[in-house]
Amino acid sequence: MSVSSPSASVSTLTAESINPIIESTKAVFDMMLGAEVRRSGLSVKPNKLLAHELSAVIGMTGQVSGTLVISFSREVAFSILDRLLGETTDEINDAVCDAVGELTNMIAGGAKAKMEHLALSLSIPNLVKGAEHEVVFPSEVTPLSIAFESDLGPFCIDIGFSVAGI
Repeated sequence: MSVSSPSASVSTLTAESINPIIESTKAVFDMMLGAEVRRSGLSVKPNKLLAHELSAVIGMTGQVSGTLVISFSREVAFSILDRLLGETTDEINDAVCDAVGELTNMIAGGAKAKMEHLALSLSIPNLVKGAEHEVVFPSEVTPLSIAFESDLGPFCIDIGFSVAGI
């Protein structure tokens, strides 16, 4: 990849990360949940607020540094627990957070395998819950937001990368 400026590099790396994440998301939802996923939107993230009530955050480091956030509504999170473990609940509890964290880990791991040229390492997922919570990306990163529709309901992935050392 040849780029002339750090901001162009960041934009290129962020764009290159979208397809592996979308492909991994579709594959994991299909294989693990028996659910179809359709991308319903792609935009520059306008603010720090997350789209839904429960978010899993994974840091990525290597030749680039980045953050992947998958945000689920309560209903989608409950469906993930039901489809993965056959358990039902009506509250965001440890089991729901574990199921969402594991699903996010699978998606990030699948995307990492498709971006092996970046020599990425992944953090374990951190879960954030509550209405109108925020995740702050590094100041030099302009994250992208990918909206999805699925058989379980809507969810959103926010991602941003910066070139290591910038």
